[in-house]
Amino acid sequence: MAPPSPQRRGRGSRKRAREQAVTPRLSTTRYGIKPVEIVSEDQLEKIHQASLGILAKIGIDFRDEVALRQWRDAGADVRGERVHLDGELVESLVALAPERFELTGRGESTRFELGVDTITFCPMHGAPNVRDLNGVRRNSTIEDLRDINKIVQTSPGFHMASGFACEPMDIPVPWRHLHINHSAFVETDLPVFGMVTGEERSLDTLAMAEIVYGKEFLEDNVVMMGHISGNSPLVWDSTMLEGLRVMVENGQGALISPFVLGAANTPADVVATVVQLNAEAIACIAYSQLVRPGAPIIYGQYSVAVSMRSGAPMSGMPEVNLINGIVGQLARRYGVPWRTTASQASAKQFDAQSGYESATSYMAGVTANCNFMMHAGGWDEAGMVHCIAKLAADGEQNLMMAAYAAGVKFDRLDEALDAVARIGPGGHYLGDEFTLKYFEDAFFTPEVLDYEAYENWEIAGSRDMTTRSVEKAKSLLARYEAPTLDESRRQALDEFVERRQTEINPSIA
Repeated sequence: MAPPSPQRRGRGSRKRAREQAVTPRLSTTRYGIKPVEIVSEDQLEKIHQASLGILAKIGIDFRDEVALRQWRDAGADVRGERVHLDGELVESLVALAPERFELTGRGESTRFELGVDTITFCPMHGAPNVRDLNGVRRNSTIEDLRDINKIVQTSPGFHMASGFACEPMDIPVPWRHLHINHSAFVETDLPVFGMVTGEERSLDTLAMAEIVYGKEFLEDNVVMMGHISGNSPLVWDSTMLEGLRVMVENGQGALISPFVLGAANTPADVVATVVQLNAEAIACIAYSQLVRPGAPIIYGQYSVAVSMRSGAPMSGMPEVNLINGIVGQLARRYGVPWRTTASQASAKQFDAQSGYESATSYMAGVTANCNFMMHAGGWDEAGMVHCIAKLAADGEQNLMMAAYAAGVKFDRLDEALDAVARIGPGGHYLGDEFTLKYFEDAFFTPEVLDYEAYENWEIAGSRDMTTRSVEKAKSLLARYEAPTLDESRRQALDEFVERRQTEINPSIA
């Protein structure tokens, strides 16, 4: 057999080098594209004023005695649990929220900036079920959570770990937060979402972070976010407000998210829905700054439309994407970073519907210049399932979305135009020195998506997207290396979990 030509040998060696290369983790990624704007400035102001009108005239419930006392002290009109907020008070407090802040993990290259001009990716959280690598839908376990965290740790397309990426249903609810936090801190070295459902769990979460990072480090660094979810319409309850206070009083961050089920807990109208969710959001953002001026927050919202046929949530709908775009405009008006749901899908399989819905949500978020892409990995069945194969595929999508968000650069233009002059009419650029110099990073090259000719795809086994994604997930798990954690800190973390389990009754009752 004749030896391979130098050209083929070179291409093969380059391919092997690419496969062996480690893609660096996403760091601070700034937008280079301008945001799509859904409404005019006058229309945006009308939405803002309508939201202030709701807070002043209708009011909003803060079902928490500490919050009610703090609002009274701030001069708000408090009637029972109903707080009526003057627009000037709300605006003055919202203005204290920072435009940007840093998050950091304990590993190398885990510090990044989250701000009004950046994009950040975090996998999904909260699913009670997984679709495992055998394609089986079942209740999630602590081992599933550990595997998900391992994939996130090994994937360069995630800035953060989600903490409760799935609910380990094999652990009693009263103990669950301990094991969720433990896995996030041990299996990853990234910034995380801590468990903040109530004061006790929030304090446990803070204590565990102090063991891992040290109390002094937490005083000056944001390593955790708390997901503070609203109870729409127009309610913030004590469970969430307690968690918010623990986070921001101790220098950590909060994602403040009204929970929108369009036509179910908001009016069946896009603009009216935005008016209500904005009132909810800015009321709680204002409260976060009342608790601690300058506290790092994200303007959040989870929005889905509700089917008028079945009552089921529908992801990827055009109305939801319009809501997201308007929320982006409002957040920029207030000077705060904002969140959307990136990879959401209502599909019951990792199939074409799942891909279509997620792609629509991703692109709508990026073109609206979303700053925090929540659920950017694994989301299916309206959040009831964490699909582990999709998690691996979404990690790659995040890299592609980041490249798109960063926009174009002009630093090679003059050099490229020299190549145009060299080649001239009728030629090609494949062997030109400019192509050889830059081809490897000129265009993003996915691993999970397949771009081979049909014949080559068939020879390679006719593997579909799901099969390739499963293989990718298994590869990431095989490559996983546990991040370094000082042995004394690890031991103290283990002992904390064991001690708290003896102190907390595992019975739900």
